[in-house]
Amino acid sequence: MADDDHTHFRFDFGGITLELEGKRPFVERMYRRVMQDVVEARRQTEGEEKSSPSKKLLEKKPSVWVHRCSDMMRKIYMVSRADIGESALGEFTDVEAIGNVYIQKGLLADFFPEIKDGQTLWAEFTPVGRKKIEEATRPSRRALDLAKSDMKS
Repeated sequence: MADDDHTHFRFDFGGITLELEGKRPFVERMYRRVMQDVVEARRQTEGEEKSSPSKKLLEKKPSVWVHRCSDMMRKIYMVSRADIGESALGEFTDVEAIGNVYIQKGLLADFFPEIKDGQTLWAEFTPVGRKKIEEATRPSRRALDLAKSDMKS
């Protein structure tokens, strides 16, 4: 991938850091979506919208967070409300009332085939995943015994 096609963006939301990295058009599109949500959230906290704040904020958000869940980790993506409307979810839900979608790993492609692994905004290990990583990186008993015997010789 040429350097012109790849970009990295980092933004600190006062304790929450967002990093976007990948092909320039993808990062720019996600940046615009995130910034729309940030602007709307700022308006809400500044009191510009006082009547039914949570409902109005949800209805005006242009993006929906999609959490692909498995035993080991969750990957988080962002899709538009139009993407939700065009998916199978749009047939039986109120698209404007959705802020987050939690979906099993094996079903993601059935509902959102346009989402690719390279479009992951962030990923986080579940407690099970963290335990597996810890076990995998822990030195084996045999390796420790060999190291001790080498130290004695």
